[in-house]
Amino acid sequence: MIARRAVLVSALAAGLGARAAAAAEADYRAALSVAYGGPVDPVLAHARATDAARVAQDRADSLLRSQGLAAGSVAERLRALARDARFLYPDDEAGCDRAVAGMNARIARLRPSLAAAFGALPIAQAEVRRMPPAAIAAGKGGYREPGAYYVDLRKIRDRPAWTLASVAFHEVIPGHLLQLPLQAAANPPAERVKASGAYFEAWGIYAEQLARDLGAYARDPLAEIGYLQWRLFRLGRVIADIGLGALGWSPDRAIAVLTELQAFDVAFVTIEADVARMVREPGRFAADGLGALEIARLRPRDRVAWPAFHRKLLIDGPWPPGRLAEVVAG
Repeated sequence: MIARRAVLVSALAAGLGARAAAAAEADYRAALSVAYGGPVDPVLAHARATDAARVAQDRADSLLRSQGLAAGSVAERLRALARDARFLYPDDEAGCDRAVAGMNARIARLRPSLAAAFGALPIAQAEVRRMPPAAIAAGKGGYREPGAYYVDLRKIRDRPAWTLASVAFHEVIPGHLLQLPLQAAANPPAERVKASGAYFEAWGIYAEQLARDLGAYARDPLAEIGYLQWRLFRLGRVIADIGLGALGWSPDRAIAVLTELQAFDVAFVTIEADVARMVREPGRFAADGLGALEIARLRPRDRVAWPAFHRKLLIDGPWPPGRLAEVVAG
């Protein structure tokens, strides 16, 4: 009751009538629940993502201070760090080669720690590669093939080195290129795959956190700052999606909130375009981020239990995030 009252108050403040506000909240709740694969209270989910974003901002603040960046908001300091030429690759062949080599080195350093998370679960050999010239000429974005993620480096000066480790972990190992071969081998029912759309991106987002939890950023504050910026981007999508769909936010407010959280465009889409997609596809981005939060919530505290936990999620996946608790308990 308190949550629904909060939705109504926010929507009324945005200029919606009571009946329209209630209808909009009900429609969004239904769309989000379908995308998530189970019931979701939008206001509670919004609060959960907001709390997680606050934790990430506090950690980013501390790390930025350790780098001598103490003045201004976290977003302002992230923008300043992104302009620091020390961390920018040259916009040439050698610069692209260095970026790819750095991403692969990150994966290689993490590999010895993966057994603690996955036990004997098969982990495919996979790497980051440069996009072929034909794909670049065709305007193709980053994409995956078996064993490889082809990274888009056309705007390499907009991709500081400290932002790329999380991309490698999300797209390659322990992210999508660990998940996808296991899913293909399981040959899950087509209807379950169709109902599990949010699981794919939820796993990739969770993989970024898992890499952090396995020590990927130990003694590397800059790379951890990059991880935190990506985390703020993911959580910001949850916050803005729900704000737009259930809380009566305007697109301008969503853009302002996302800009304050993620600082600048970190994905292959502008913040403005991201908000436009949220308006067109309500609940989609929120379901992805909430799915990642749910995986992390369900993961046992005892690391000895992590391999069995991940095996349940991966060996016969994908699963709708709304069913993950049932899968883990089964």
